Amino acid sequence: MPWPRIQFHELGDQPWCPAWLHHHEQFSLSQLWALRVPLWSRSSLATAACTVLKEHFTDLSSYTIVDVCAGAGGPTPLIERELNRDAEKQDQEPVTFVLTDMFPPVDVWSAIAKKQPNVRFIEEAVDARSVGRVAADDKKECRVFNICFHHFDDRDAAGILRGAVAEADAIFEITARQVSTCLYSPLVFFWGFYVTLLWYWNSPVHLLFTFLLPIAPVALWVDGFISCLRTRTPGEIEDLLATSGKDLDGWTFSSGQRSVQWPFITLYYFVGRKGAK
Repeated sequence: MPWPRIQFHELGDQPWCPAWLHHHEQFSLSQLWALRVPLWSRSSLATAACTVLKEHFTDLSSYTIVDVCAGAGGPTPLIERELNRDAEKQDQEPVTFVLTDMFPPVDVWSAIAKKQPNVRFIEEAVDARSVGRVAADDKKECRVFNICFHHFDDRDAAGILRGAVAEADAIFEITARQVSTCLYSPLVFFWGFYVTLLWYWNSPVHLLFTFLLPIAPVALWVDGFISCLRTRTPGEIEDLLATSGKDLDGWTFSSGQRSVQWPFITLYYFVGRKGAK
């Protein structure tokens, strides 16, 4: 990369950030995972993530997939729906997903789990740096960090990886720090208007701070740009793994990318598997 990683902090993570703005950002990013433009998109981000998972984990039904920084759910419900739709068509056992977070929004997760029985959650606060094994004894465990790993500084990130290597059987992270992602980041500014118009059209606060004072779109743009600056490359993740103090014998790591909406949206990923050939 032409610049070093910078541990900036997002506006949406600040204690003074209004709850409505934090929710708007989280919801906007979640909906971006489902975006599919007819005659242009090869797929959605969620579909691309499912494809990568199926390519690297041919025995997905033997895993429990744990989202260790789930927030309001993020893309996990979308990924679960697509993966298990395919599993049902192939008469395979469904994949169980588990949501955890340091600040669990239990009401939001309960609504998700009610609609999607293969999604469950842990009500208590779970520190991503010290997640015990979640999967049952007869299941393997995959830890996913759906574009949240970059929120942690190197010390905490190394601790998260240390726990994943010690307790889980697989790691799946979506990552990128490219010049192109920074150049395209202003596009999320306009996405902020679309989200408000479609989903918050009856909220005076959202309408005011989107169309008259465009605070919501600007915050989405700024935080998206910050994410581009602090996301880790596959090499940097491997360096953290090497300094985690854990034995990596038997682990196989790989990374790659998949175009979703050329040239603006590309899925970058990092996968680790224990016992992979």
